[in-house]
Amino acid sequence: SYKVIPGTASLIISLVLRIKGYGQADWVRACSSLGLYIPAGGGKGSHVAVYKEHGCDRSDHHMLLATIPAKMYPQIQRDYVKKLVTWGCESGRYTEDDVWRALGLKV
Repeated sequence: SYKVIPGTASLIISLVLRIKGYGQADWVRACSSLGLYIPAGGGKGSHVAVYKEHGCDRSDHHMLLATIPAKMYPQIQRDYVKKLVTWGCESGRYTEDDVWRALGLKV
């Protein structure tokens, strides 16, 4: 699970507050820049599917990292940051700082 390094909680809160107005397109762009797979068409309806790897079996629900809704509420965005950071760190593909940079924030 996502672990906060002691002394960084206020930084994380300030960064989360800065992304509260982000929309689906911002999140899709960030996920793409992290190397995550977003298939053409993105998903069904208003949600965009984000998979862990390019060329993965999309029917394997373990490969689905997130579905990004058209309407992004601040509390949902905090959860997406946690998902991206946790998977990136556990897989070794990217770091927490990479996630913030992909979202366009300087850490």
